[in-house]
Parts: sequence; structure tokens; C-alpha cells
Amino acid sequence: MTRTPQGDRPDARRSGGEQAELARWRLISLEKQLPQPRLLTGVGTPALVAALLLTLLAIFAFAYLSRTSPAGVPRAVAESQRQFVNEISRGLNNSVDRSREEFARTATAYNERPDRAAAQLAALTKDQPKWRGVGVFDAGGKSSVATVGQPVTLPAGVAAGRVAVPVVEGNDPRLLLVEPLSDGRLLVAELDLHIRTLRLDPKAKQAVLIAMPGGGRSLVQGAPIQADPALDELIAGAVGATSGEPTATRTGAPAASVADKGPATPVAPLVTADAVGKLGVVVVSLVYSPITDSAVTREPLVAALALLVAAGVVLLILQLGLVRPVRLLLAYAKAVASGNSTDGPPRTVNAQVNRIASALTGLAAQQGGAAARRDSGTGGVPAGVAVVAAVVAVLSAAGGIMATLAPNEQDLPGQVVRDSENQVGSVAAAIGDTLDNGYTKVVLLASDNRKASTKQMRRVLGRLLDENNRFRSGYLVSVDGSVVTSVGRAPLRPAGPVPGEGGVVLHDVQGRLPIVYAYTLLADGRSLVAEFDVRYLTRLLERVDGRLRVLDVDQRDILDSDGYLAFEQISVPQVRSAAAEALTGTSYAQVTEVDGDRKLLIAAPVALEGSAAQLEWTVVAERPVTDYALPGNELRQGALLVVVIAVGIGLLLFSWYYFFQLRPLRNLSREAAALAGGNTTRVISPRWHDDIGAVAVCLEVCRQAAVHGEQRLGGAARLRGTEGMPTAIMTKVPERRKAGSRGGRSSRVGD
Repeated sequence: MTRTPQGDRPDARRSGGEQAELARWRLISLEKQLPQPRLLTGVGTPALVAALLLTLLAIFAFAYLSRTSPAGVPRAVAESQRQFVNEISRGLNNSVDRSREEFARTATAYNERPDRAAAQLAALTKDQPKWRGVGVFDAGGKSSVATVGQPVTLPAGVAAGRVAVPVVEGNDPRLLLVEPLSDGRLLVAELDLHIRTLRLDPKAKQAVLIAMPGGGRSLVQGAPIQADPALDELIAGAVGATSGEPTATRTGAPAASVADKGPATPVAPLVTADAVGKLGVVVVSLVYSPITDSAVTREPLVAALALLVAAGVVLLILQLGLVRPVRLLLAYAKAVASGNSTDGPPRTVNAQVNRIASALTGLAAQQGGAAARRDSGTGGVPAGVAVVAAVVAVLSAAGGIMATLAPNEQDLPGQVVRDSENQVGSVAAAIGDTLDNGYTKVVLLASDNRKASTKQMRRVLGRLLDENNRFRSGYLVSVDGSVVTSVGRAPLRPAGPVPGEGGVVLHDVQGRLPIVYAYTLLADGRSLVAEFDVRYLTRLLERVDGRLRVLDVDQRDILDSDGYLAFEQISVPQVRSAAAEALTGTSYAQVTEVDGDRKLLIAAPVALEGSAAQLEWTVVAERPVTDYALPGNELRQGALLVVVIAVGIGLLLFSWYYFFQLRPLRNLSREAAALAGGNTTRVISPRWHDDIGAVAVCLEVCRQAAVHGEQRLGGAARLRGTEGMPTAIMTKVPERRKAGSRGGRSSRVGD
């Protein structure tokens, strides 16, 4: 029987052809034994994946950065107008709700004392010009029993119930309120829909209107609106859209504006509408805003080219520094492990590859009978340098994108500044109204319960807190300053007499929270006190984006939307000067440098009259210019997103190569150096089934050949073991059946 080549021993008498045939057979057999790299384990796979991701990122960057604001009104102006109109609508709705509460309280007073109708109506309208007229009518609304102010009529078709009907006469929008009384009569009043004085931009021809359900509209503030059917249709479309969306915005066709100096700038009408609660009234703002030019594609193209260049550089560096050297090393290792002749070890730029190739050369010399020779001239650079260079190329592209793109915007459109100024002023007015109305409620409560007992006063205080979440606690204070009874949370105000006869007071004591309370004296010398909830006041500051603070006259931080320590002294000069100017009664709005950043700084007084005026508070708002949706800011933010993704690709590339290629290659280099130094007892095992793992198997074959001889080269049946262990075919033993089964005869045969 002829022996297979697996049993061949070294034979000097073989001819050259037989030796070549044996070497080819060994190479074929060795390649079948080597681990084959899978889809994601090849030495060149990370480079290809990184290059593909960078190419896709370049396409994404070009498309994403090219989607800047199209030609038209800047998005920052549209957003500021939406917030501006929403704030007006909310303030008007709150004002109507408070007026309806006063109106309902008057109806309750009439039900208790109908004979004092005239005095009750006079008390409602005293020092409140918002009430045009109020009267008590019979059930049909035809004749009046008592009237105050201008004559009030009940329109035909109005239901005799608790209703609010918007009406407009001339240029005066009003709300007709009807409240049924206990004796069958009707309490009817006309309420002016008043909007606080706004700072509008005359250059933008800004106008604020109130639209009624029947299609009528009234100019409240701002420039007169020119007669234009297209503009009327634009306003009507925005008003009609408020039924399906909270705030509607419509933009008209651009037209050239009249410029005082220089060329005319194209402008477009921008209409923004917001419904006032469920009254059917809509607040409308009209401005003529300059439009931006079409998007410029230079920056997106630069970013895309930088990423494409980075993809090519990554492929080139890793191909020359790692992929090609490892593949050359694998081919050389196969030749040595199969006994084939070679032209010498490959010389590459990779130091680890050169070290392993030098070890293989020494092992090949031992197989040929020559003395092992150490090759000290390996040279090259570590494989990690190539990977780091590729990652640096990716990071350089990312840094270049950020460096070459347009810088952030340094200024804001005038319309955005005006709208933000009005919003901050609205917040300041809301805080002032909250304090004033809180004090008014305390005064009315004390007036209605002058002779109430302590138990009754506790009950009305509980009702006050249930109906007003602006208060955190309410309590009755004795003449000596001790708390007689309290409702709600524990009082923060220390025990002691209250100052003066009544008002809104900031208890000037350093502590965890500022103590703000409203109080009034009772006829018996006791005081009724209600503490305001600081969290409720702080939530009012959150209506406007950015950081808002309430400062007192001593420039101390009383409230802050961004977290703070109560009574902390403000040290920023710009903030201090803005607050000081606001205390004079004029608001401050300017884009300036604050703490090294360009910010819009706005300051407005909380109250110039009323009970809250004695606090001398100001609201100071600051917001970075980079937060606004301007073309330069949007481009910068988009570039930042692209840079973050590019950095992630670079980290992925480094991690992939470090854990799956560099560490195994470095360990294999050390094992090859030890093997070349004569240590043949350590078995070399592949860590991963990839190209480096295949080199490790070839080294192990060469190690076994150095220990056991040439018969252990490629094609050997076993990588470990000794001669004299023939393979035999064993007969399969049949399975034993269970005892008592019909297969007993088979069991005896097996025995």
C-alpha cells in the first residue's frame, strides 16, 4: 500500500520536480488549515468601513449644511414674532380672566344687597378705566335699573346667561360680559380689550391688531395698515388658521422697501396670529421684515471635500502602513511554513511585520540546515503610528470644517431685539400684576371679614390659598407679631410685627429663599399676611428663553430662572448698568459682550406704580446671540454635528484597529522574537480568525517543524503529537436495549 505524502520523511534522494510538487501540495494543504477572515475581521476592513462612513458623512454634510434658511424671512424673526404674539395673547387672556372674576364678585355682592346696586357698580369701575360701562338690566335686557359709565346695551340674540361676546365699534375692540343675578335681572358690562403699551419698530411698519369672530379687526398699536387686497387675504388666512394651530404664521410676497440711504432692501410682510383663550378674539402682528438671500453652497462644499480627502488619506495611510505589510507577511509566512523557496523576507514600513518576517527567516534557515541568524536590521515604524496618523487625518478634517466655516452671528435683526424686549417687559408686568393682585386679594379678604373670628378667618384663608396658587401660606398675626393661625405651608417670615399698614414687602434677611409677602392691617390691630410662592414667581421667568433674573435696588439676585443663591450680589458690570437704567423707568435692550460672549441684554422695571413699585425690582434677561435661529448660527450648529460624527468615526477606527489588529500583532511580534531566540516550548495560538491569526498559525507550524522536523510543515495531519499514531476505523457499537424488551437476542449478541 502506497504511503500518502503526509507520511513522507525528508529524503535527499528526491528529484527537484518531486520537491517542488511536495512544496506545492504542502502550500495547498496549509491554506486549507489556516483561519479565513470573516466579513468584518479582515485587516483592511476597518479602513474600508471608515472611508465609506466618511464618504457618506461628506454627502450628508453637503445636504445638511445646504439646507440653511431659504430666501425669505429669517427663521429667528418668525420665531420671535410667534413668541411675541403668544405673550400678548396670554397676557390679554389673563387680564380678561381677572376682570371676569371682579365682575362675578360684583354680581355676588348684588345678590346679597340688591338695594346697594349703584354703590356696587361704582366700586367696580372706580380707578379702573377698562370698564367702559356697567349696568343692571331687567330679564329682557331692555330697561336698566342702575348704570355707571357709558351707556351699555344688550345686543339682540345674546343669551340671558353667563356669556362673553366680542364686539367692535370703530377702532375699539371690547368684550360684552353678561352675568345673571339671583332676582332674574342681568348684570351687563363692556370691557375694553386693552393691551399694554408695546415698543414697536417703526422701520418695520409693525402693527398689532385684534381680529373679531365676524371678520372685523381693530388696529390697537403701531403703524396704519395700507389698503391692499393681498395683505387683507394674508391676514385673514393667518386668523383663520388659528382654529387648527396655536399660533399661525403667514408670509407674503417680497417687495422692495424704501431706503433712506443706500440701496433698497427687499422686504416681505410677515403676519402672525394667536387666539386669545376661547373668546374668539385673535391677536395679530404685522411686520415687514428684510429677507435673506439664497443659501450659499461654498461652506457645505468645503466640508464635503475635507471629508472626502480625509477618506482618501485614511485608505492610503492604512494601506501602506498596515494592510499591505500584513498581507505581504502572510504570503511570506505561508511560503516558509510550507517549505517553499522565497526571495527573502519582505521589507515594509511596519516594524512589527519586519520583526515577524525576520523570525520566519531564521526558522527557514534552520529547516535548511543552516545556523540561525538574527537579523537586527528590521527597521520600520510601529503599526500604531499608521493608525494614529489615520485618526489624526480624520480629526484634522473635522477641525478644518470648524475653522473654515463662517463664524457665529455677532448681531441680531432689529425686529428680534424689539420682540425680545416686549417679551421681557411682559414678564416683568406679569410679576408686578401677580404681586399687585395678590395684595388686592388680601385687602378684599380683610375688608369682607373685618369682624370674623379666628376660626372663620382660618376658613377664608384656606379658600384664598385654594383659589390662588401664587401664595404658599397665609396666616393671621397678632399685635405683638406672633402667628395666631396659619394655613398652607409653614410661614418663612420670622415672628414680629409687620411694618406699616399694608403693602408688598421683601423681608430683607439672608436665607435660603427670599421671603415676599403681602399684608394688611385689620380693624382690631391684627394683620393678615399671605406669603408668595417663590417657585410660582420663578416660573413666570421661564416664559422667555434665556436666563432671566429679578434684581432689587441693591443689585442683589432675588429670583433667577437658572438657579441661584438668594441675595447674591451681582458683579457683572453690564448687568448692573442695565438694571440701574431700567430703574429710571425706561427699558434697556442691547447686544453687548457679557462674560466673553455676545449676548442680548434686556432689562425692564417690574412695576412703576401700585403696591409692587415700592420693591424697586427689575427683570434682567440675557441670551447668547448663538441661540437664535440665524443663518450663520444654523450653519455653525450643523457643522458641529458633522464634526461630532467625524470624531466618532475616528474613535471607531482607532478602537477597531487597536483591539482587533494592533494588540494581536504586537503580541505576535513578541512571540516571534522569542521563537527566533530559541524558545520553542511556547505554543503560538491565533487570537482572532483573521490575517494576523493566519500568520500566527504559520509561526506555530514553523515552531513544530523546528522541534520535530520537516514532516511537521504544511500538510501534516496534526499540528502536535508524535509519530507512530496510526489512524484506525472503529466499529460502531450498537445501543443496548432495555431489559425485558423483545430485543433480548440483540443484547446477548452484544455480550
